[in-house]
Order: sequence, then C-alpha cells, then structure tokens
Amino acid sequence: MNEDKFETLELAIKEQSEELAKLSQQMQDLISIEKTVKSEVDSFSKKLATQKITVETDTQPIQKMIESAFIKINFIIESQLYKKQPNNLQVFFQSDAKKWAVILVVAVIFLTYLYWFSIH
Repeated sequence: MNEDKFETLELAIKEQSEELAKLSQQMQDLISIEKTVKSEVDSFSKKLATQKITVETDTQPIQKMIESAFIKINFIIESQLYKKQPNNLQVFFQSDAKKWAVILVVAVIFLTYLYWFSIH
C-alpha cells in the first residue's frame, strides 16, 4: 500500500517538475522576446532623435475658411437672438386656421338661429 502511494507521489512530482521546466522555458523565451523588443525600441528612439523633420505648409486657406465659418456662425447667432418672435395672434392670422374659425362661428350662429326658429 505504501509503495502505491509512493509511486503515485513520485509520478505527481515528475509531472510537476516537467510542467515547471516547460514554464521555465516559456519564461526564458518571453524574456528574450522582451529584450529584443526593448533593443528595437531603443534603436528606433535613437533614429528618431537624430532625424529632423521640418514641414512647411501654407495654412492660409484653412485659416480663411475657419474665419469665414466663425463669421457665419456669429451672424446666425445674432440673427436668432434679435429675431422677433411672432405672438400667437400673428401665427393665427398667417395660418389656415382663420378660415376654419370663421366657418365654425358661422355654423354656431346658424345652428343657434335654427334652434330658435324651431322652438317658435
């Protein structure tokens, strides 16, 4: 019985040691990859530090477009601020509702007179 436990313990230890060896190898691979990447970044940083990049572009057209857009935005805002809001009576007279209001008033008067004449 003790020999069976000893053998299973020995197998478990061997499996654990094999897994640890694999993990150790993977860690060493990751460390070497990290060192390679670090050296590449360092060489790129050195190359970037030695290069001088000068870009000369004419930004006048873009500045004019932006200025004209700001002028338009200011004009729109000012026109909205100073625009007189029509009151409800003005809106009523400018719409088709006045026609229906007249028809409704005439119909009420007609029905009222019809009721009075029907009573008498």
